[in-house]
Amino acid sequence: MKTIDKVDDVMRHTFSAPLLVVALLLAAAAPKAIGQDEKADWGNYRPSYKACADKADTTVAINSCIGDEYKYQDKRLNDTYKALSTSLDDTRRIALRDEERDWIARRDKACKPNSDGGTAALIDSGSCTLKWTAERVKELASRTGNKAVSAANASAIAGDWGYRTDCGFGHYVNVTVSKAEPEAEGTWADGTRNGGDQGKFKGQWRDGKLYVRFCSDDPQNGDFPACPAYDDGAAYVSPQGKQLVWFQKSGKAYDRYVALDRVPKGGKAPLDTHCKDDDR
Repeated sequence: MKTIDKVDDVMRHTFSAPLLVVALLLAAAAPKAIGQDEKADWGNYRPSYKACADKADTTVAINSCIGDEYKYQDKRLNDTYKALSTSLDDTRRIALRDEERDWIARRDKACKPNSDGGTAALIDSGSCTLKWTAERVKELASRTGNKAVSAANASAIAGDWGYRTDCGFGHYVNVTVSKAEPEAEGTWADGTRNGGDQGKFKGQWRDGKLYVRFCSDDPQNGDFPACPAYDDGAAYVSPQGKQLVWFQKSGKAYDRYVALDRVPKGGKAPLDTHCKDDDR
């Protein structure tokens, strides 16, 4: 499809720009080591990139390491994207295209260099772009290999879910998955008798888990941006047995937040009366 091919062109153009800027502006700049964030993710890169980075002692050398690895990861990303795209029907292919455009916008925002940061900010921008690209390759590759698992999980979570307890100030959660794949959509509400928040969510399947991004109908009540803007994603849900378990990001890990039960049509979630049960 021409629309999909056009997305590939957009991807290549936007990926290349930050590194081109770094190459032009850092040729005679002072040395700087590659940031610790990049060193923490060597598993996403080739061994040759780590070897190059360890030896680099000038900004020209650092930029060369980043540039070489970026070219490799950029090609992998486009190849992986095309492989996933061609395996989908028209509806899912268009959804993937829109998802990729959204990802590009978020990556550009995250990796935009600080105008007052000098050469260090430009190298950080290039490293950030490389990191996002390598992580996106890993994500799309996992989805290419786990489409059957994702489809089964998507079918399992569609519909209404909830949790409620009257213990303490109470806790009441409702999640409705109106669209389960290829990009999930729905509504959510979470609160106590003292107040709460509600809004919409979007989600993407990775390794059998639905990673979600939230927006709020009333952002003054919570931590999420006003709809239709969405947060960067700090949670996922996973079908486990007859429940849908919500995990919330805490540092670099995800902690279990609440387990939701199926809500019958026109009914309510089962009432949890185990007030000292730390598992819910």
